Amino acid sequence: MAPMSTAVSMLLSLLAAALPHPAEAATVRCTDTIAAEAQVLNNGFGFNPSNTRHVLTGLHSGNVGRLQLARTHVAVGSQEKKGVPAVTDQVVYFSEGRDFVAANRRTGCEYWRQSADKRSTALVGGNAVRSSAIYHLPAHNGRKALVMGGDFYGTFYALDAQTGQLVWKAFLGTDTSRHFITGSPVVHQGTMFVPVATKEVITTVLDVLSACCSSHGMLQALDPYTGKIKWTYHTTANAVYDAKLGFKGPNGVSLWGTPTIDAARNAVVIGTAQNLSPPTTANSDAVISLDMSTGKVRWVFQATAKDTWNAACLMPKGLDGHCAVPGGKDLDFGAPPILATLPDGTQAIVAGSKNGVVYSLNPDTGALNWQQRLGVGSTLGGIHWGMAIDRQRVYAAVTDLWVNKLARLNVSNLIAAPGTLGADIHEEVGARPGIYALDLRTGERVWERHDTHESDGVRYNSMYSAALSVTNDVLFAGSLNGIVRALSTQDGQELWRADTAVATLDVHGVPGQGGSIDSAGPVPAGTDLYVNSGYKSFGGKNAYQAGEGNTLFVFRLP
Repeated sequence: MAPMSTAVSMLLSLLAAALPHPAEAATVRCTDTIAAEAQVLNNGFGFNPSNTRHVLTGLHSGNVGRLQLARTHVAVGSQEKKGVPAVTDQVVYFSEGRDFVAANRRTGCEYWRQSADKRSTALVGGNAVRSSAIYHLPAHNGRKALVMGGDFYGTFYALDAQTGQLVWKAFLGTDTSRHFITGSPVVHQGTMFVPVATKEVITTVLDVLSACCSSHGMLQALDPYTGKIKWTYHTTANAVYDAKLGFKGPNGVSLWGTPTIDAARNAVVIGTAQNLSPPTTANSDAVISLDMSTGKVRWVFQATAKDTWNAACLMPKGLDGHCAVPGGKDLDFGAPPILATLPDGTQAIVAGSKNGVVYSLNPDTGALNWQQRLGVGSTLGGIHWGMAIDRQRVYAAVTDLWVNKLARLNVSNLIAAPGTLGADIHEEVGARPGIYALDLRTGERVWERHDTHESDGVRYNSMYSAALSVTNDVLFAGSLNGIVRALSTQDGQELWRADTAVATLDVHGVPGQGGSIDSAGPVPAGTDLYVNSGYKSFGGKNAYQAGEGNTLFVFRLP
């Protein structure tokens, strides 16, 4: 989404310490070499340029119940496990803290490990690879295969997929103190599209000496082999101070999610976030189609107007001066838009918002085909990280959970008196958490399920914030309490499940821990299922969330 695809999903990394590497002595090294031409089994946050989160694998309803844990990988020193892995027939490429890692898909031995730049300050902690997915660009026309991703400081890296050696790196943004990369890139016909977001949505609470807010999101189009910028789409003009409003603006409109390629229309489609303060713009909380060659706007569909929100809106009265009154609700499009092909061959852009609504749009004009409200919306969903589709249905996960995200930061005493931020977490009034299947043509509900779990003897609704995924007739979903499920796409019945909120010992003999499943969600590839477990942001461990963890689980058919 974002989701990372959503406006506040960097909370932990904002204040975490520099992340150490796993002990070299424990690492099992591979003895073979990586084949540049290995078949790609899954790649990128959306699994393909259309962002369908649908992939063909050897898993189906007849065998998914036999999935077994094959191994785990532990990110030592990390409190969260993020990023969709890229998987070839030979290698799984994934991130651990600030490291890019290449491991053998079958055995887990390690080919190479390469680190992002090590930087830290007193307030914002160490760097981390932040992209919602590691992207693999196959070898082509004599060009080396590359592995790519961006970090917390806005630097984007292209590595040799065989050796891990750096090919190029570049800062992709205009504000080195505020811009960073959370969304996965996508490559089409020699151009790579990278979404850029602003961490000022959080850091404005620390910037007490100046008015909110100065920065905005952007989409960078560049040469994937050199990093040379071809064009930039800025989501707003440069901010200026308005004495009457008391704010700088326009600003915000971050791009948290992965862009979608609409090749038939020579377009790239993005989802945007809210403004941070007034004045508001007509392209916030919107789906936007851009000309792929120039970055010029083709059309804009705005789902929620006049939404201004930043972390100061969570501060006690008297310390919330950077929050507009009345404030907004942070109802952005963190989940990537999906280019859907319907049974009759026509196409639509399908997008889910944190306002709890799924939209189907005409890809030529942006006109609304249909909309379906599933949740009531909140800063932690409605629809948070990502939906999935097949040829008949769209599948959406709804959270509708409110968390006072600032309350759990370990330096909250820098911005408020201890205890004044509270530690509240609750379902929104009228919340409708669950998993929904909609008819792709009409938006009508086909089925829905609403799971519950027990915590300290009390039943709670299970929340699904992570992106969903589909393969054949199986839908995979991971919940905030650490359960991963395989469901029938026909009726939502459970076919298999596993609890990841457990202690682990990985393939290198390193102990770790699972926790909440958020962000990337389950990733099927071949006869494997990859699940990142552990997420401390958005409230840590509580009745709804299993909390922090640092483990990549690999499940496999025997």
